[in-house]
Amino acid sequence: MSSVVDSERYALRLIYELEKAKPEDIGKEMGFSAEYAAVLCRSLWKNGCIRGTAMTGYEITPEGEKFLASLKGK
Repeated sequence: MSSVVDSERYALRLIYELEKAKPEDIGKEMGFSAEYAAVLCRSLWKNGCIRGTAMTGYEITPEGEKFLASLKGK
């Protein structure tokens, strides 16, 4: 998996906690615009961490769960 920046990690944790989230939900929680959250989601989607669409919402993949588990304790 390519490098994931801090804001992407935060977005991934939010998607995990919410179970399914749209960019506007993620942006609101993070204090960012929905457009910026959509950019984060596209990057996470390309890395295989999430699946779904901006219209239906994103959910974490098994690969994304493994990535989050690897961050525990860091």
